[in-house]
Amino acid sequence: MGWRATPSVRRAVQDWNSLIRITEMVPRQRTHPRTLWGYLDNHRQHEPARTALVHSGGRMSYETLCADAEALACGLIDLGARPGDTISYQMPNWAETVLIVLATLRIGAICNPIITIYRSKEVGFLLKDARSRFVFMPEVYRGFTFAEMMAPLARAVDARMIVCRGSHPDAIDFEALLSRGRELLAGGGASAFMEADPAKDALYLYTSGTEGQPKGVRHSQTTLLSEARSVARATQLGADDTLFMGSPLTHITGFAYACVAGPMLGVKVCLLDIWDIHEAAELISREQCVWTVGATPFLQGLLEDAALAEKIRPLRIFRCGGADVPPNVIRKAQQRGIRAMRTYGCSEHPTISGGVHDDPAKAATTDGRVHPQNRVRIVDLGDETRVLGPGEIGEIQSQGDEVFLGYVDSRLDRYAFTPDGWLRTGDLGHLDADNYVTVVGRKKDIIIRKGENISAKEVEDLIVEIVQVRQCAVIGVPDAERGEMMVAVCVLEPGASLSLPEIREHLNAAGIARQKYPERLEIVDAMPMNAAGKIRKIDLRARFSTPTSPQYQPHES
Repeated sequence: MGWRATPSVRRAVQDWNSLIRITEMVPRQRTHPRTLWGYLDNHRQHEPARTALVHSGGRMSYETLCADAEALACGLIDLGARPGDTISYQMPNWAETVLIVLATLRIGAICNPIITIYRSKEVGFLLKDARSRFVFMPEVYRGFTFAEMMAPLARAVDARMIVCRGSHPDAIDFEALLSRGRELLAGGGASAFMEADPAKDALYLYTSGTEGQPKGVRHSQTTLLSEARSVARATQLGADDTLFMGSPLTHITGFAYACVAGPMLGVKVCLLDIWDIHEAAELISREQCVWTVGATPFLQGLLEDAALAEKIRPLRIFRCGGADVPPNVIRKAQQRGIRAMRTYGCSEHPTISGGVHDDPAKAATTDGRVHPQNRVRIVDLGDETRVLGPGEIGEIQSQGDEVFLGYVDSRLDRYAFTPDGWLRTGDLGHLDADNYVTVVGRKKDIIIRKGENISAKEVEDLIVEIVQVRQCAVIGVPDAERGEMMVAVCVLEPGASLSLPEIREHLNAAGIARQKYPERLEIVDAMPMNAAGKIRKIDLRARFSTPTSPQYQPHES
């Protein structure tokens, strides 16, 4: 009797062949460099004229990118920056942002990106928690004076301010710092550089937590490069491919793809600094971008407009993450020749599943096949020592080389990891027999609005400060444009009244980002409660998934 390959054997052979095919894509030499600068030095030596960045100010080659990043690093060292220092930045998708990241890693310091929607309350907390020594920001961006907001916050933590594309009395000018660094380099300043320890902290990325305060996720260059190599394998990408990046570089998605994976692979990265779907399509068309990662509303918008769909013909890979991804969106993209797929990950474990080798049908209905270098198990919610079988819903736990090191506040680590070393994702889901994972919900109460993770508890705690409010629950309900819309459900004091503008006025006074303002208000007589006395948000979501209240007011992001 002849030997017959089983489906699992065939999949293993396909994975092995795929790994062989991409070996020339990831490293340009036999041994992986230990740091991102190891890759950059290789690009500068062998392909200095290759385009590294396309941005609002023009184009930048790998030679210029490396030279300017090293000059900025020299300037920072001259200011007193040392390995292990935290360098914060609240920056748009500008070329300066990539230079800040690369300069920070060149020094062996720690990147601390801060999303641009954050205001004084959030930024002040992050600067203090991350122990920031330096902070970069634009003078003005989209009409908001970041430098003015940052000045007292930086003084409070004794951090040096560097302002980009503008000026401020308390800040050092970015261009002046860059020029000073060039002078130092010309005088032999490069001798100050030592190879960074790839196992040390390289990134403090803050993510909303269920307790309201953001949590600082610690990554090293080792974990970040493991993530980048994982992405390259899962998408079969090489140096001749062009990446479009419209997601903020201060997110894990933008940071991991545009600031790490792109430079590692030596690809051309195209940045969009102010979101406009027409500008995005034009950039994809002009630069022949073949792959991107983004939120579902972006893909939906591209597909629903015939003119835009024509412009994005070069695009062949679109990885969707964040809030729920409707299967019909993935199928529609596939019909247009785009290999769209759902992908699953989090700041703590950036890319767990999803790739071009996935079954196209399952790419639309699951969150992808677990990457070969990762491990996923589903455990019982009541007993995490009991691992569940295919199709059974429980908490998703993961392991892999790209899993984070721990939190800035190490007291939180014991909640993040099991005694046997698995990451508790806090997400609910199941695996099938072919190792495809499907996420069905979240243990942690986070609302994902246009790709932003928003803590419901943080907003609830502020709303209940309003004297008319007895109880408040903030929920996310499905929304085609945003992924999830924020709804404030309130029980009022007897005889009281409340309007949505009043809530927004209160939140504005509290100093939080306007993207955290609820867009609907629902007044109820009583909350649905469980036996433990907790609000049953699942019931509220079911009740208010379709608008019933005239108190509805969308806001722009």
